[in-house]
Amino acid sequence: MLELLWPALIIFVLRVVDVSLGTLRIILTIQGRRTLASLIGFFEVSVFITAVASVVQGPLDPLRILAYGGGFAAGTFLGVTIDRRLALGQVVVRVITKVFEPMREQLIAAGFGVTLVEGKGGRGTLVGVVFSLCQRRRMAEILRLIARADPEATVTVQEIRHHYHGYFSPKVPAFSLSQPVADGKG
Repeated sequence: MLELLWPALIIFVLRVVDVSLGTLRIILTIQGRRTLASLIGFFEVSVFITAVASVVQGPLDPLRILAYGGGFAAGTFLGVTIDRRLALGQVVVRVITKVFEPMREQLIAAGFGVTLVEGKGGRGTLVGVVFSLCQRRRMAEILRLIARADPEATVTVQEIRHHYHGYFSPKVPAFSLSQPVADGKG
């Protein structure tokens, strides 16, 4: 019995590893981290081909096929979980609020860079649009501060690939929008 389960378990683990690596590779690719994404891709495909070869050698075994599919599902879940834990990258948080000055002050006091634009809402009321660029790992913190300052605020969060200049940005030379800019991430 163990002779039948052992190959299926190995296939399951191989798929968990390769799909988790694939999820991270895609996220890093979207963020423009080419070198790290390529390195992870090398290991991902090496593990993948080993898993596929283990499934298709000899007659098709339903247990191995189930292990392959189960490993894919578990690997997807694990890859997304790892991404959430690592929280690589940056986000821009946009808030539309009526209590923009107190919110701006709280966010600055917490160490967030803030840009405030005053405007009129759909019903003609004075509102502020608060923009803040922050590390993804601090996203939960900024969302808690926003909810505490104004539980009815409209909040959107968008992941960003690059940013240039600004309060917390490293100093980069001037760039032209007509030429691609190297981001230093490989």
